Amino acid sequence: MNCEQFQNRLMEDPFCKDGDFVVHRENCVRCAREWRQAREFERLLHAAMSVQPEKELKLGRMRRSACWRRKTWVKAASILLLIGVSVTGFNLAQQTFAGNNLPQLVVRHIQKEPEALGSRRAMNRMELAEALSPQGFDLVEAPAGITAAIPCWIRKRRGVHLVVQGGNGPVTVLLMPGEYAPRRQAVAAVSLSGILIPTGWGSMAVVSHAEEDVEPLMRALQRNVRWRGGRARAASF
Repeated sequence: MNCEQFQNRLMEDPFCKDGDFVVHRENCVRCAREWRQAREFERLLHAAMSVQPEKELKLGRMRRSACWRRKTWVKAASILLLIGVSVTGFNLAQQTFAGNNLPQLVVRHIQKEPEALGSRRAMNRMELAEALSPQGFDLVEAPAGITAAIPCWIRKRRGVHLVVQGGNGPVTVLLMPGEYAPRRQAVAAVSLSGILIPTGWGSMAVVSHAEEDVEPLMRALQRNVRWRGGRARAASF
């Protein structure tokens, strides 16, 4: 099994126990790192899916003690450390993908930014504008429940990573200037399913973490996302 085959299997099942998969993992430092990060993502995703906001509200402010806040900061620091360590590996992993395999790039990008799933507070319009405008984007009408808007690198260009709280759990949106998809494509991996569509400025992906129907959100974003940068230059290696 080579690295490309390992990465494909990893996206299908990070907990795979196939002999060739295990042997490659034990003998390739970079793929072993990718495997650990994918498993950590699945753990954080499971934690995000298990949160029930309505029950949290009923607990009241008294339950949000200093101890709880300290534990939250420890978790956040751990996630940031994970992301810091993974930056180099992420850049290397991105470069192994063919230019026409954007769904695979989307999956790996989402798995590399698990901290985006952590926020539960909906952002207001000013906060969204501060995150989107420097990257060349505007939202005419923002979907309800956007809890994260993070500028990020998509290969060699800056894009935006959004998280929207859907009915069943978090939904990730990637706005990717310069990444021109030839057609509408499915995005599928373990715990992830969604859609990638071409746009006039690149492409946009909407991916559910809980088998949610992403079509309504995709249509809303198609109507409301505005790019002020003209036709973005295509990304290349």
